Amino acid sequence: MISICNHMKNKKLSFILGFTSIIGQVLLLRELIAVFYGNETAYAVILASWLFWVSVGSYAASRILKKIKHPQIILSTSFWLISFILPITIFASRCIKQMMQIPIGEIIGILPMCLSSILLLAPLTLLLGAIFTLICQLAENKKEEGHESAEEISSIYLWESVGAIFGGLLFSFILIHFLPAMHTAFVIAGVNIFAVILIYGRNNIIFEPACALIFVIIVALFSGLVSRYDDYSRRLQWKGVDIVAIEDSIYGNIALIKREGQYSLFENGLHSFTTQDDLTSEESVHYALLSHPRPKDILLIGGGVAGGVAEILKYKETKVDYIELDPKVINLSRKYLPKKMTVSLDDKRVNVILGDARHLVKKTRKRYDAIIVALSDPYTALINRYYSWEFFKEAAGTLKPDGVLSLSVSSSENYLNDENRDFLRSINTTLKKHFKEVKSIPGDTNFFIACKKKNVISIDPDVLSARLKKRGIKTKYVREYYLPFKLSEGRMQYINEILQKEGQINTDTHPVGYLFDIVLWSTHFNAGFSHIVKMLRGITFTHLLFVPLVVLIVGWLLKRKSPSLPITLSIITTGFSEIIFQLIVIIAFQTLYGYAYYKIGFIMSSFMIGLAWGSYLAQKIILYQKDRIFLIYKRAQFGIVCYPCLLPVLFIVFRDIFSFAYLTWFFASAFALLPIIAGFLGGLQYPLATYLVSQRQENQKETTARTAGFLYAMDVLGASVGALVTGILLIPLLGINAVSYFCAILNLVVLLLLLNEK
Repeated sequence: MISICNHMKNKKLSFILGFTSIIGQVLLLRELIAVFYGNETAYAVILASWLFWVSVGSYAASRILKKIKHPQIILSTSFWLISFILPITIFASRCIKQMMQIPIGEIIGILPMCLSSILLLAPLTLLLGAIFTLICQLAENKKEEGHESAEEISSIYLWESVGAIFGGLLFSFILIHFLPAMHTAFVIAGVNIFAVILIYGRNNIIFEPACALIFVIIVALFSGLVSRYDDYSRRLQWKGVDIVAIEDSIYGNIALIKREGQYSLFENGLHSFTTQDDLTSEESVHYALLSHPRPKDILLIGGGVAGGVAEILKYKETKVDYIELDPKVINLSRKYLPKKMTVSLDDKRVNVILGDARHLVKKTRKRYDAIIVALSDPYTALINRYYSWEFFKEAAGTLKPDGVLSLSVSSSENYLNDENRDFLRSINTTLKKHFKEVKSIPGDTNFFIACKKKNVISIDPDVLSARLKKRGIKTKYVREYYLPFKLSEGRMQYINEILQKEGQINTDTHPVGYLFDIVLWSTHFNAGFSHIVKMLRGITFTHLLFVPLVVLIVGWLLKRKSPSLPITLSIITTGFSEIIFQLIVIIAFQTLYGYAYYKIGFIMSSFMIGLAWGSYLAQKIILYQKDRIFLIYKRAQFGIVCYPCLLPVLFIVFRDIFSFAYLTWFFASAFALLPIIAGFLGGLQYPLATYLVSQRQENQKETTARTAGFLYAMDVLGASVGALVTGILLIPLLGINAVSYFCAILNLVVLLLLLNEK
């Protein structure tokens, strides 16, 4: 009976560990994405930092297990600490820019991003990594009670996965809609205090203080104390400006601030628009519409509240479809901005559409005279999807024969450095793949105007001035005295000479526009990263194959000294590959559907569903098929070789075939479930590897718990390296397809090493 109770206790503790890990990870991802301006590089840096410290915590705990006489004391202390650390970490994440003295609206550099992530996440994730190994040690102590250690550890891995599944789904479908991040953190704190009660039971001195603290948390949640704490942290995050409103949307964090009479809206920390910025509003609209002989039907993607819609309505014959993904952008603007700034949205000629612009452009039967992309630079894969080969193709199909596409990116008024030239050439060359005529208007913001026909676009200053006068358009800046300066012969000749050189094509699967923009942005902080990327840009897929070759040679030479080396290598490469699979799905989901921020918890839960499924099957194999364990392990490794080869194909299928107008939500959910397969393979391998390595240990003093902790650390360490290297460099440099095939070859090499083992 005692054995059964202890077994159930370990299951519950593992469940709480998984539950805490997934919700804590998603919470901090969402918080830090808002601080780090929403770029997918930030996803990689945060995940890499998280996984690195989990690995360190697990490994450190596995090394000191022999010295721990009462692991339950360390375990309970860890749960106590997590209950305090998670809310504090969220608070600290909101103060990062203030602590580093980074002004509001300024993008944080790569190096500060890495350092702040590593320091911020260390306390929480070290504890999470150590807890797994400590629970395994409690299971190891049951050997004398007739339990198989490997089975117990497999059960722990399984129930941690089940906890993560429950937490991820709970967050994605309930918590994200009803509880702010800080409130969710306090709920998780209460759950971890309950874990302490589970460890000691009711007949312990800890019971009453733990219950009292849970009661205090409940009172704080319902009395408004947590809300005030949350509000205080938000005001520190935006210190120095007048906060009008801050709200968490399912698509991100939205902040509306007021400074010197102007309102600015930030989405996930990235500047979206500033009101009364007449020059930006006028340039984004009038260059496109004046270049067209007679514009009537206009599609505006973003920028409407900032003044874009009002400028379009100055053309008496025009009708405008204005599209925004997040309803809260419109709702907050209507609620808090002066009426004169939003009155244009209520004009009978304006159709405000809430949804994904890529989906609209792909599916609409309407044809437009002009499509105006009024978004920020392609800092992220989300925005890069409006500057890609695929979008330009879709936009060309949505335009009338003489319709124009207009977009803009940051540039320089008088001199373009190498990074800026590469960036502009990439956009220009990509546009020319679908438009016969592409013209560029230089300046601090460079405007591209493209048309499927030649000799339709006119950017002659005299022609534009005449059309401005004939159409009765009243403007402050884009007018007869400004146009000759903006479109002067010398300026036009300079930009045209630069753009004559071919640039690299920007695609959904190979987002070089997002890479070039990262490099361009990094030059404002530290030229070192820019130089590194320049050196690495010469790397091809062939060069990358050097890595599997080294793994093959080293593994072949060392496996005689360590019989378990091929298995350990497979755990490392599996961890490395599976985080890459997750990043690929996140970036691909962002590109296909545009709201990975909303689905991040669901995508991670999908992986955990597969992990739990694989762990459950491994547990049964250890119990009933011991003679086939290594054979099944090798088959799982073969699955990891095959899975990445399917990802590029599935990306095309979901993009081009499974994109029906009324079933998009269904196929989006199906795509988010792809990590189940990767999770299943990883969940199957880890428990089997723990059993196999334990059986092959030359040092019989090595316990199964220590082996489990060590392999868990290696798995997570591989994932940490994979997240960092792939998210920052490999995907932007080589593209999703090349990275997928690289993973397949790397795992194939490890499979070859395993095939020669018995």
